[in-house]
Amino acid sequence: MPTTMGGLNEVSSGDECVQSYASRAKQGEWHLYDDTRHAAPTWKEVCGRSAMSSRLISGSMAGFPGNVAAADKYHLLDEDAYRVFFPEFGHCDASKATVKCTVPKP
Repeated sequence: MPTTMGGLNEVSSGDECVQSYASRAKQGEWHLYDDTRHAAPTWKEVCGRSAMSSRLISGSMAGFPGNVAAADKYHLLDEDAYRVFFPEFGHCDASKATVKCTVPKP
């Protein structure tokens, strides 16, 4: 997200971020894996982006209050600015080749 919009780690392209994909390990548990279609992470990146299956994306809107037309208002499209902040990951150690971190549920 651009600094002018409150972004903390501005980059010129998402290609500068750690690239990962999400996969469900079991009900209620998802893991992020290195997306080998892109360069391996150096762990000096200041952002990350993940590919998700259409099933995961569709499920994220399941039970959305209101009708489908209202839910469409909240979908992100290419070029939409947004910011995600997860302080729950602050304790994670990214100094290893494989990062394992347990994040407590809210």
